[in-house]
Amino acid sequence: MQGADQDIIDLNLSWLFKARELARSNHKKAAVIFGFDEALAEKISRLSIEELHSIARSGVIVFQPRFHPKFWHEVLEGDHRTSLGIQFQALLMAAEEASDQ
Repeated sequence: MQGADQDIIDLNLSWLFKARELARSNHKKAAVIFGFDEALAEKISRLSIEELHSIARSGVIVFQPRFHPKFWHEVLEGDHRTSLGIQFQALLMAAEEASDQ
């Protein structure tokens, strides 16, 4: 897409490269971390560099926030910011546990 915002392209590429890298090494962990199912993780793991660049140039963000907007409203409007890191670490630990099974 001609004229796509370079920041959007860069964000998309970063996300796509990391998703592909993790999906190649561990489908289960990628599914937990990125919030998609294992079948999609397997498909992402097979994308070529050219395909990643093509998708990234779509002109829109190709991923969505991992957490529901209600969660973000609660975190950003309350005094929950200090516990946010703990919540994210719990998610990462769950991903590690899923990958060990």
